[in-house]
Amino acid sequence: MARVPEIRKREDISPVHRKLFDEIAESRGGQVSGPFRVLLYSPEPAVRLARLGAYFRFEHSLPEKVASIAAITVGRELDCVYEYTAQEGGARNAGVREETIDAIKHRRAPQGLVGDELLVWQFTTELLRTHRVSGPTWKAALDRLGMKPLTDLIGAVCYFCYISVAMNAFEVTTLPEREPTLPLP
Repeated sequence: MARVPEIRKREDISPVHRKLFDEIAESRGGQVSGPFRVLLYSPEPAVRLARLGAYFRFEHSLPEKVASIAAITVGRELDCVYEYTAQEGGARNAGVREETIDAIKHRRAPQGLVGDELLVWQFTTELLRTHRVSGPTWKAALDRLGMKPLTDLIGAVCYFCYISVAMNAFEVTTLPEREPTLPLP
């Protein structure tokens, strides 16, 4: 249960901000869901985050497997049940190997990771754990992905960090229709 009531209907928000509610709903298939149900307590940044999220979730220049590995790695590293659970199925659908998902979920990575999986996990965990990326990891990622996709990877990690930290602060553990796939901390 979240720390605050979720904003599910446009009537749950002040009349002056309903236009922003509608904008988020329109960008998310006609409904406000997930993190935006609590982030709408501050509507202006919520709408901007929704736009940013639309890019990093649906329009980025990364291979889907790369984006998915980054997303589940962020969720795992930040112990965010919501983010990890929301992204695990997408990782599977993007073709991420079950062994990779399991290794990240159970903190066994890098054991079992190969190729791009290992590179993206290494890049993401270095950034989150040390707040830097080593020279060899940077060079490997740049050589493999190119500058625009690498920049998108950094942006995606930052976006998923925002969502993860916010969901942890609000104590949003998962969508009501989903069972958590990451053990609660």
